[in-house]
This record gives sequence, structure tokens and C-alpha cells, in this order.
Amino acid sequence: MSLDRIINFVLNGFDFSDEKRYSEIHINKKFIRGSDNSSLKIILPPWGDGEPIVTKILIRRLHKRGHSCLAYFFPKHILSPNIDDTASFFKLIQDQIKSDISRLKTEYSFKKVDIIAPSLGVVNACLIANDNDDIQNLFFIVPGSCLASSLWNGIRTQKLKNIYERQNISQEQLKTSWGNLAPKNNLDAMRNKNIFISISKSDKVIPYCFGKELADLAKKLYPNNAIVQENSCLGHYLTIVKYYLFDKELLK
Repeated sequence: MSLDRIINFVLNGFDFSDEKRYSEIHINKKFIRGSDNSSLKIILPPWGDGEPIVTKILIRRLHKRGHSCLAYFFPKHILSPNIDDTASFFKLIQDQIKSDISRLKTEYSFKKVDIIAPSLGVVNACLIANDNDDIQNLFFIVPGSCLASSLWNGIRTQKLKNIYERQNISQEQLKTSWGNLAPKNNLDAMRNKNIFISISKSDKVIPYCFGKELADLAKKLYPNNAIVQENSCLGHYLTIVKYYLFDKELLK
């Protein structure tokens, strides 16, 4: 059994996904000002409730280097049983983060803004950064090229897939409804940004083929600005942990 499947088995023990429809989401965020007023790091969350301990560790790493950090936390029902609500939630988040970045740049005169995005967070990162001159560096950790395909084929989101199937929603319908959310469709206007991508051949949460598709597209569009790391055995969760704890490029 793969590491992703073991971790997913544990997480599913605390997964109480149901078909309840939530009409709104609450966006939690934490801003920590660093000693270096030139740099702001935006940290977007993977799917799930709460603040992962590795995110707390990453914030401490960045803060020690003088970076200011703005970390976001979204409720699990950002992926809603109602597919239209999901699209609305992502638009709400996109608008909120863009507004926060603009406000903080004005207030603190940040010259550099980077986005760190694992897993589902890459969807938000692409929506925010595409055709946005405020963003300089992007870090995509175990991303997927298409939100609908990642959800449909990933082991973490099978309960939600089953809910959609009971509504007679197919994967193709989901691709159509969420086409504007797909990272591969929001990567065309990032010419002046550096894009760091980390994927794993053992990823079962967002299957490797979707991460590889996004990485290949980024390299094709921006051969001088897209840098791809690939591992064979860490899988989804441990790739995030390794990147947060040990990657040095994040600290620059």
C-alpha cells in the first residue's frame, strides 16, 4: 500500500463529507509582518479544514528570514456538493486575495510577492497570478492541470465524486462547468514570473499524470522560467512536507 493510501485511510476516518449545501464560506487568514519590508509570501492551503502543522513550520521558516507572510485557510466545503457553489467560492477567494495583496502592497510597500500553493491551492494561485504583475514567483507543489479531473480520479475526493454521480453529474460535465478553474487554462499570461513545480510519480491524491501535464505546459510556455522537480516515491502528502521543511528556494 502506498504512503498516500495509508495517510488517506487515516484522513478518511475524520471525513464526514455529506450532501449538505453551504451557501457561504468563511475565509480565515493570518498576517505576520517580517523584518524585511520588501517581500510578502502568500501561503494558500491544500484541501481540508484547519491549519496543518507543516504550514505553521513554514511560516516560522519564512519569518526567520525576514519575510512577511499572509496565510489563508478555507473550509473543506470550498469543494461543494453543488458545483455552481464551488465556482462561486473560488471567485470569492480570488477577489479577496487580490484585494488583500493590493492593500498590503500599498500599506507596506512590498516590492516582491510570491505565492506558495500546494495541491488544491494551485487552482487559486493560477486564478490570482495569471495576468497579474503584482506576483513574481509561484511555487506549485503537487498540482493538477484540471480541477475536475483531479477530483474525479484522486483517492482523497472519491466521496465527493460519488455525491456528484448520484446527481447524474459526469466527469465531462464537471470539466465543462469548472473549465475556467482549471490551472492549465489560467497559465497563459505568466511570462515574467518564475514558476517552481514539484510533482511525484507516486501521487495518488492528484494523480501524477495531471501534475505532469501542468508541468509540461509550463515548460512549453515559459522554458526559461519554469523549473520542475520530480520524485519517484514520496507521493502527495510527503512531497508537501519535504518542500515546506527543506526547500531553500522558498526562503529567497
